[in-house]
Amino acid sequence: MTEGEFAVLFSGDRPATVEGESTPEGPFCVVAADMVAAERYANEAVVQHPEMIARVYDRRGMVGAPLLEAHGAKANRSEISARFRRWAGGGLFGVGAALGLAEIISGFTINWAGMLAARLLPVGVVLLLTEAAIVVSARRERKRKSR
Repeated sequence: MTEGEFAVLFSGDRPATVEGESTPEGPFCVVAADMVAAERYANEAVVQHPEMIARVYDRRGMVGAPLLEAHGAKANRSEISARFRRWAGGGLFGVGAALGLAEIISGFTINWAGMLAARLLPVGVVLLLTEAAIVVSARRERKRKSR
């Protein structure tokens, strides 16, 4: 892709064919000449195939959030949202830290608390760090665009 072109990435449950061509197993994309054409194509595609999700990206690809997300009426949107990453990550981290602290305070006598903490803390940290990386990347991109 060149500067000024936009990709419309299709995912979700897809029909067997789109515009007479069979769809691949994984996500696939169509390159549009400009943002208006990409938006129009994405919106038309999800109206024709309501089980699809269409996301529009610029030349950098899936580095940040999509420029546009269109989903059909029957689209399966079972992806992890930012709210889930924050709440679940914070909850798992908090409970894991509390259980780990309880294990330490008890002098390592209640082993179940330490075992649970060892499983909850890493998952919470991964979710929180993933969200932090996405937020920092979006802020950097906004700063770069404002210059």
